[in-house]
Amino acid sequence: MAELTVRADLGALASIAEFLAGALAGSGDDLVFAVQLAVDEACSNTILYGYPDGEAGTITVTCIVDDDAVRVTIADDGVPFDPLTAPPPLLDIPAEERPIGGLGVHFIRTVMDSVAYAREGERNVLSMEKRRPDSL
Repeated sequence: MAELTVRADLGALASIAEFLAGALAGSGDDLVFAVQLAVDEACSNTILYGYPDGEAGTITVTCIVDDDAVRVTIADDGVPFDPLTAPPPLLDIPAEERPIGGLGVHFIRTVMDSVAYAREGERNVLSMEKRRPDSL
């Protein structure tokens, strides 16, 4: 298990991506890309919307890699928000006519095999799993 805690700041996204690249070393480019994309989207949303009054917050990313899957948990102390309640984006209309937002959660659901949310005490906890290709 590997864990990283950072300030909830857009500047931390590069550190999170680097942390995941190290934790997932040898896992294959496609798997690393999918996990990094999902985590980047989730953390970006937390940073941009989880602290509306501009207060400082933290995000903790935990990564567990085993033979079958990669499991990533993102915990933050932002305002309560279950991203899984977001409606699916309207993909059948032109991009310029779509409402802004909603694609990040769609990407997370698309690239990860399972996603779950819980509010634990004062923290949002998003758990995601990506099965390894050779374990399918």
